[in-house]
Amino acid sequence: MDGLDLLAVPGMDVVLQFAPFFWGALWLLVTVSLWRGGFNDLIEQLTRPRWSGAERARALLMLPIRAVLLAFVAGFAAAATTFGLGVQIGIVLMVINVIRGGELPL
Repeated sequence: MDGLDLLAVPGMDVVLQFAPFFWGALWLLVTVSLWRGGFNDLIEQLTRPRWSGAERARALLMLPIRAVLLAFVAGFAAAATTFGLGVQIGIVLMVINVIRGGELPL
């Protein structure tokens, strides 16, 4: 059995239609979660008086770079999760199809 067999399972077309929406929602959730705690060190450097002006400027310039990197990490995590869940849902749909009396798409 290979990955193309999972695409032939009845009901998999519906899963594939909802996958981009699921990926987008998951990407947004992971991005917000990472952004929530991902900037604490930079914000501390900007607000504490013990940091010099050069370190504050570096922290200020790192904010957009860190935001983009965290968004890319969240996108990769969402894509991997969506793909993994899609494979698992395909296997579950295949088992349900076999239980109902269908044949394996081999």
